[in-house]
Amino acid sequence: MGIGRLLDISVRSMAAYQRAMDVTSQNISNAGNPEYSRQKTLFATEETQAGIGMGVKIQDILRIKNDLLDSQLRKYQSSLADAEKRSELLQQIESVIAEPSDIGLSSYMSQFFNSWSQLATNPNSTQLRSQVIQNAQRLSERFSEIFEGFSSVQAVLQKEAVLKTNQMNEYLKEIAELNHRIYESEARGIKASELKDKRDSIIDNLSKLANLTVNYNEFGAAIVNIGGVQGADQNGYTEFELSFVNNKMRIVSKTDKNAIAILNSGELFSATDLYSSKIPDYRNKLEDLANVFVNKVNEYHMQGFSLVQNGSSSTGIPFFGTLDTNGNVLNAFVNGQIRINAEVVNNPKNISISSAANNDGNGSIANLIASLSDLKLPELGNQSLLENYSGFLNTFGVDKVVSDNRIESNGLVIQQLQNQKASYSGVSIDEEMTNVIKYQRSYEAAAKLIKVVNDMMETIIQLV
Repeated sequence: MGIGRLLDISVRSMAAYQRAMDVTSQNISNAGNPEYSRQKTLFATEETQAGIGMGVKIQDILRIKNDLLDSQLRKYQSSLADAEKRSELLQQIESVIAEPSDIGLSSYMSQFFNSWSQLATNPNSTQLRSQVIQNAQRLSERFSEIFEGFSSVQAVLQKEAVLKTNQMNEYLKEIAELNHRIYESEARGIKASELKDKRDSIIDNLSKLANLTVNYNEFGAAIVNIGGVQGADQNGYTEFELSFVNNKMRIVSKTDKNAIAILNSGELFSATDLYSSKIPDYRNKLEDLANVFVNKVNEYHMQGFSLVQNGSSSTGIPFFGTLDTNGNVLNAFVNGQIRINAEVVNNPKNISISSAANNDGNGSIANLIASLSDLKLPELGNQSLLENYSGFLNTFGVDKVVSDNRIESNGLVIQQLQNQKASYSGVSIDEEMTNVIKYQRSYEAAAKLIKVVNDMMETIIQLV
């Protein structure tokens, strides 16, 4: 082996191990950075065209990543974000419903029916009649408060969905810009590991907003799809906006209204699902209950007779709503509000609880109305009013419990996945320090080889 070739091998070795030390130093300095992916120096033998060994070279600097692990982690992060936001929003709805408590709907319904039971024992009592009206008014107000609460939560959801959509657009814009910078760097042969780490961090944050899929093309660009709609690549990104499709809140492309993101997890999914499905379902269940309640009370009340006034009693008076010219009850339950008949409110004597005309001491109808609290009604699937309301509460409670359980289960899975990711892509100080010693020794050996070459050169010069 010639002296020149020996010198060349030594210089090349020192450069390779110096670069390896740089990579190791970068790993050690980022050991506490959760967004950093460990880099590994891959060495290879340098050879001439004749196959003669010319020392060592750095073949590649690998970025240690497990795409499958990242994909699973983002999936569960999206599910966890959905469960956490859903639980938070259901907590707000729970405070609107306020059950169980003295101000809950079940308490006011019980008070309403109890007041009819008390009135049956003393049909002529003005005080007990006024108490029936007062309990009916409180019940009506409670219904209104619940429906107004639903509307308030939906208004909050709409504002939050707009903010989250704008945030999603910002993430997609950043991903597109990083894709372009990564492509430019790697096209020039410059590794873009740090840019890829930054991009992965943004994608992780994006996964908390909506379900996504990520694929990588030959240029290293991340192609991100949001709910089946392309969100970003190396050429640009899609801007999304909040829209209402068939009265349901949806996330759509600004440039193509038919490109609707099909969400199934993430904070945006919890907001759109609660707004478009869950809250309307809760509202419909309570509306059905209120309509049956109003209709059954009116049905019994209109069969009864009022107290004798001006020499006779009256019948056919609805307790809720008003009568039109054809004798139909109108406006008994409108927009979440139960409306008590003004004729009853203004004149409690019009409460019709006698089963016979001109019989003021008869409270039979009051007993019938009081029995509605326990009466099985075909309109409610052979449930009583209170049983049906209890079923509504159970449905809501199950939704809340399911969300809370998903928080716990997803949290455990994410912790396990993060541990696996840290084990695979994270920096081990012990391993890196071992590399430091190994590269240092190799660098020193190469330097000593240069000294040997120098001594050989001096010997030759002296011979001349």
